[in-house]
Order: sequence, then C-alpha cells, then structure tokens
Amino acid sequence: MNAVLHFLLSLILAWNISAAIPAFLSPRFKSGLSAVIRTIFLFVICLFPIVPFFVRTYIISFILFVIYILVFFKGQKEKMISFSVIFFAVIGSWSYLSTWWIHWISREALPFGMGIFTAALLLILEILYFSIFQAYFRQVSDSMLLESFTARMWNYSTFIAMAPSVLILTLVVSPPRNLFLLQALTFFAIAASTVIFPLLYQMGRSAKLAEENSRLRARSEYYQGIEAQQQDIRKLKHDLMNHLTVIATYLDLGENDKAMEYLKEIGARFSELTMQYTPSTLINAILNYKRQKAAAEGLNLVIKADMESRTEGDETDLCTLIANSLDNAIEANPPDKMITLELLEDGERLLFSVTNHCRKAPEMAPDGSFISSKADKANHGLGIRNIREAVMRMGGKTEITARDGVFRVYAEVPLKR
Repeated sequence: MNAVLHFLLSLILAWNISAAIPAFLSPRFKSGLSAVIRTIFLFVICLFPIVPFFVRTYIISFILFVIYILVFFKGQKEKMISFSVIFFAVIGSWSYLSTWWIHWISREALPFGMGIFTAALLLILEILYFSIFQAYFRQVSDSMLLESFTARMWNYSTFIAMAPSVLILTLVVSPPRNLFLLQALTFFAIAASTVIFPLLYQMGRSAKLAEENSRLRARSEYYQGIEAQQQDIRKLKHDLMNHLTVIATYLDLGENDKAMEYLKEIGARFSELTMQYTPSTLINAILNYKRQKAAAEGLNLVIKADMESRTEGDETDLCTLIANSLDNAIEANPPDKMITLELLEDGERLLFSVTNHCRKAPEMAPDGSFISSKADKANHGLGIRNIREAVMRMGGKTEITARDGVFRVYAEVPLKR
C-alpha cells in the first residue's frame, strides 16, 4: 500500500507542476510527444523521496529539477533560475511531507482500515492543495504582469522563494523530535511556497503600474512637445503682420533683394516648426521638438526618415523609442555635436537607429544593461529599459552597443500593412 500511495502522491505532484511551468516558461520543444516526455521526467523526479537525515536526497532532487528546467524550457536566465527555485519549493515540501507520512504509517503498523483512511486523507489533502495552487498560479500567468519584471526583480523573487526550501532542508538535516512542530513547519513551508504566487502577482502589478506611469509621463511629454510647437507657430502667426510690414517697406524702397531674403528667412523658420518626416502627426511633433531641444544645446540632429506604414504596436511605443533614444543622445552631449537618427522601412520591417559619439563608454551591468553615471541611479538609467520594453511590446528586437567611442541604439520593428 505504501508504494501505491507514494506513486499516486508523486503522480498528482508531477501532473500539476508539469501543467503549471509552461504558463511561465516557454517549452523548448513544442510537440505533444515532448510534453509527455517532459511530464514523465518530472514524475521520476517527484518519485525520488526526500527523507530526514539524508541531505543527498534533497540535493539530488534539486539538481535533477534544474536539469529538467534547462533541458525542456527556455527564457531569460534570471527568470528560469527564479522559477526553478519557486517550483522546487513546492516539490520539496510535498515530497518531504508525503515521505514522512508514508514512513509514519508504516512505522506505526496501523490497522488496515486506519491505514486506508490515513492514505485517503493525505491524497485528499494534496488534491485540495493543488486546486488552490492552480487558482493562484493562473491568476499570475493569465494577468501577463510578469512581462514587466526586471532581472533585479527576478533575483528578489528567487531570494524570497528560497525561504521554504531552506526550511525543508533544515528539517531534513535536523528534524525536531516534537512531531507536532515538525508537521507545523512542513505545512508552513508548503503554505510559504504557495504564497509566492500571489506575491509575484502583487510585484507584477506594481511593476506594471510603474511602467504605465512611465508611458503616461512619456505621452505627456509628447503632447507638451506638440503644444510647444503650436505655441511657436502661433507666435509666428501673431507677428505675421509685422513681418509683412517689413517686407512691404523693403518693396516700397525698391530693395527687392532684402525683401526676398527676409521672406526666405520667415519661410525657413516656419518650415523648421512644421517639418513632415512621417505620416504621423505625433511622431513629427516629437522629432521637431527633439530637434529644437538638440539645437538649444548646440547639437545638430540629422533626421533621415522614410516611413509610410504603421508599426504593429501602439504608436506611443514608437514615440517612447524615439524620445528616449534622442534624450540619451542629447544628454551625452557628443564631442562632435552630431546626432543621427534613421527611421526607414525595409520590406516588412521598420529599421530605427540613433547614433552619437560619446566621450566615455557607459558602464555595462552583468545582465547587459547600461548603468547610469548619475548619482541618483534609482531614478535614472530607465531610458534604456523603456526602449527595450517598448520594442518588445511592438514585437521587435533591440541592439544597444557602445563600441569605439560610438553609442548606437538599433531596433527592428514589424510593420502593419
């Protein structure tokens, strides 16, 4: 009976965990056969008992589970590590509880009827737990909130998820003699491993709200740019009568050359305020606003644009990409005073790049991101992250490089025909 009970408990554990993992990590192999092999592999891991005083059982189970994740799934390194720890906390806690109960049933030599009742109670308890577990993990996976997680947030999640695993490892190394305390600590580890999922949900919500606030601030900046541009146009129109008076005076005096030169100057000023780079009024406003901002800093922003189609994502995402890239370039204050932006169509893709020279290559973090040189790093260095996230939402890819004194933001985004 003990072998059958262990088999059933391991099967329930493997089945539920195998169904939960693909909600967060992309399977490396898509076929139905690979899904079956994946479940069987996990079932074998869950069959491996974690028992008191045998630390090797715990370590071997964890190593096998990490291999399982690396072989059958793919994704961001920090995310894979985090979910390896999160899900093994559930597996380790239940494996320890199941093994201990089965050992207790065998040791106490319970009557057959009492043994059946205890085994059924343990099965019902595990089934009830995983019904709650499924509700929790589906809440997180269906909300798509984890897309906003940064590498640092995944590292925090890993650290938090280690708590129940460390508790179970402690119980394996030195289980308390008080059986009530041992059971209470085991159930606490199971509860803690489950609470991680609503905690991820709340962390995801916070990250998503921060992201939305960033987009709202960006949108506000876009419309401020449009308002500034319209204000300059209104000023020009307000002074139009004065300009016409000057031109008429030149003509009355027969100074036609001066009248023509003055007229060209007014036309150039009006043209600078209303340059049409793309069919999008919003993108044109951003480009005009950033060009004026660069000019105010003594920089020459060269814009090469050939865009007729819309991107797959929200137009605001493309504006986020443009605005943050140009802000970084302007803030870098390139020594040659040149910034080049390209916005070109290539078949089904939009190719975007902003290039500028830099006095000093920016410092790069281990995860491939760039570290802000400002003292207030908590509130700066977000531009690169906003760029990556905006391109990701549009279904594109980003490449940000700093080589030979040249900083370049490059992105490819699919077009909507």
